[in-house]
Amino acid sequence: MHVQIAQHVELHTRASRRGASGRGFTLLELMTAIAVASILAAISIPMYTSFVRNQRVKTAAYDLSYALTLARGEALKRNSSVTVSPDTNGWKFGWSVATTVGPVTLFTNATPTYLDASNAAVSYLTITPATGNVVTYNGSGRLTSAVTSFTIASAVGSTTQIPPRCVTVDLSGLPRNTASTSGSCP
Repeated sequence: MHVQIAQHVELHTRASRRGASGRGFTLLELMTAIAVASILAAISIPMYTSFVRNQRVKTAAYDLSYALTLARGEALKRNSSVTVSPDTNGWKFGWSVATTVGPVTLFTNATPTYLDASNAAVSYLTITPATGNVVTYNGSGRLTSAVTSFTIASAVGSTTQIPPRCVTVDLSGLPRNTASTSGSCP
């Protein structure tokens, strides 16, 4: 009986040693896994980069639409002119919504009183207004000048990969944000 227990323990010990050595990876398996991971990374990184650039264009377009909507709402609320103007370095470096009349001050930068300011220095974008360099809403929420539109595009990559966005302000003063199908905005 004592011999049987010793044999059983020896068999169990050998089996557990074999299992312990069989739990690791062989060099071939490790190299295969690394090769598969490298191929997947090589395929996904350009797609991810394009996705990020596209999202930056969309975000800038939605931010500009928001600023125009805010300006229109403030012009209606205050019954006075409100302007959306670019940063001193251009639209791609931000814009401000301002009025020279009104009791609410959210951000002050000498004159005029800034209601909202977007200072996202985005060197990877181009933001081009079709007409004029300032959008002004009168007290009735309508534009004081002709209908305007903005083309927001990625400064990197082609327009087939990353289509530009169009922010168009109609006659009533409402901004509309759409993707461009032709590569430019009306």
